Amino acid sequence: MKVDENPNDAYIYSSGFTASPAYEPFPLDYPIRTAEVGGLTIVSASGATIVQLGDRGQSTPKLRALALQREIDHTRAGDVYFESYDLFTQSFPSFDDFDGPATDIIHTKRTNHCPRIIVGCVYIIAIGSSASVQAGNAMETTAESRIKHIRQFKRPIPVPGVGCPLPPLKPALYR
Repeated sequence: MKVDENPNDAYIYSSGFTASPAYEPFPLDYPIRTAEVGGLTIVSASGATIVQLGDRGQSTPKLRALALQREIDHTRAGDVYFESYDLFTQSFPSFDDFDGPATDIIHTKRTNHCPRIIVGCVYIIAIGSSASVQAGNAMETTAESRIKHIRQFKRPIPVPGVGCPLPPLKPALYR
């Protein structure tokens, strides 16, 4: 391709599509594009996952989970509560505005030369925990996933001192 050649000419010639009735000279800009996906295969989607084919304005998927592994079964070990862990009530850290010299600020300008994003086949094994798979435009997405991983082991059997009475039996502790 030559330097002064319009990069959209090859696309316009092959597709017959133009961005507007009034053909603009180089460079064309398409701030909103469409997505064309040849095929999409998802084996597993779970836990506040969004799979969307098309556009959306706003989404706020949230997930709170306790991933608990125990050496003894859950029926004998008791319940676990979200309130016991401050991870689920903490606020998000704030991002401070940049206060350095103006010359260090980087401005970015994006020019989309093609009105379509064309993808072949997409194969996804698993998505979860507030993840999002979308073929289309999204204006605003704020996803939140808070997962606390806990492993609990059996406590050792306490040995009473000489002359001390034995503590009452608790089946969960003495198996």
